[in-house]
Amino acid sequence: QEIGIPAEKITKFYRDPETGKCDNFWEHGAGPCGPCSEIYYDRGERYGCGKPDCKVGCDCDRFMEVWNNVFTQFDGDGKGGYEELEQKNIDTGMGLERLAVVMQEVDSVFDIDTMKAIRDKVCELSGKTYQTDAADDVSIRLITDHIRSSTFMVSDGIMPSNESRGYVLRRLIRRAARHGKMLGIDGVFLAKLSATVIAESKDGYPELEEKKDFIFRVLTQEEEKFHKTIDQGLAILSEMQKEMEAKGENVLSGEEAFKLYDTYGFPPEVTKDLANEQGYMINMEEFQKLYKEHQEKSRMGSVQKFKGGLADESQETICYHTATHLLNAALKIVINKDVHQKGSNITKERMRFDFSCDHKLTEEEKKKTEDLVNKWIQQNLPVSIQEMKKEEAIKSGAECMFIEKYPDIVTVYSIGEVSKELCGGPHVKNTSELGIFKIKKEEASSAGVRRIKAVLIK
Repeated sequence: QEIGIPAEKITKFYRDPETGKCDNFWEHGAGPCGPCSEIYYDRGERYGCGKPDCKVGCDCDRFMEVWNNVFTQFDGDGKGGYEELEQKNIDTGMGLERLAVVMQEVDSVFDIDTMKAIRDKVCELSGKTYQTDAADDVSIRLITDHIRSSTFMVSDGIMPSNESRGYVLRRLIRRAARHGKMLGIDGVFLAKLSATVIAESKDGYPELEEKKDFIFRVLTQEEEKFHKTIDQGLAILSEMQKEMEAKGENVLSGEEAFKLYDTYGFPPEVTKDLANEQGYMINMEEFQKLYKEHQEKSRMGSVQKFKGGLADESQETICYHTATHLLNAALKIVINKDVHQKGSNITKERMRFDFSCDHKLTEEEKKKTEDLVNKWIQQNLPVSIQEMKKEEAIKSGAECMFIEKYPDIVTVYSIGEVSKELCGGPHVKNTSELGIFKIKKEEASSAGVRRIKAVLIK
């Protein structure tokens, strides 16, 4: 009525009061949610199903959603309960690739200029032709999507790992690598594809070009690790399948799936993918139980490492404890911001510090790290202590290992403006008490983890 949109251009959807379901209510589990107004583009009858009542909401390809306005006004508990938010907002966003589909008049996001270049490179490397085999097309599209996501994630400093967003990246790389094998691509190939991603996107994201060598190195190392485990794991999984078939079963036990992961390093997501493709199931409840027990043991073991020799709270060990915080902060600056502490061990004579990193530190990187720590020591930075709620500490930017192990009230140690970490202490009162920091050795600790051994000279 106000801006003159014809009534026939508007389709209303209502929320079912009994089931709570609605096609235009946005929510994702528990958390902020609300109704939404979606904007669609009519691509024309040639994309439609031909039915006389074809309209927005139809399953055909005629109407494409290009914009969504979410009226975020509720806090959902994930179980059908909703409370009004004190601070409401409108979250609006457009799908750039979907708009490109409209503007370039192509069939899908995999046909727009930037994506098509990557897709064509996958076809070139594999010797496959797009849209001649449905199974091949799935792999081609998956690799195209995953290599683009992986390239941008590594550029943003995310490193492959077994936790949090690092695990998302690892899964993307592994799935792309596996589907490459399914297409018949020999050897490592993801860095070659990443070069195409960068060539297509560097005008808008110049940092991709600046970091390309680092991106290629991370992708190649992760792909090589995957190839080392995949062949052996596939052979063992094949034997497990034969045993299942001999028994007339179609469910792989969680124990067997966990054995593949824990003993042979075979990724659980690959086991699940293969199960889906070959028509058998996995006892995921049993697998998750074993996996959680494994995580708990790993965490507790890493916390032995973290406390190290601090039971003996001598002045020497206290100094080394503070030095680990400075080293952690320095590595984030010298290497990248996503370096994370993986463990430490402290005695009266030295400190040992494990951290996530994909490469051996160069002499220049070691020197820069040393110099930065010593610079902070010489600045006589005060070390302050503060108790607060765990949630408040995280919001304040304090870093920590194993957040789930901390109580509701935590202790936060700050070293000037340089470092802020949750920690049990103890620490010195001023960095001037530490002396001269010297790296004695830098070596591999485990896959994706490096170790520094250092001393304080007084």
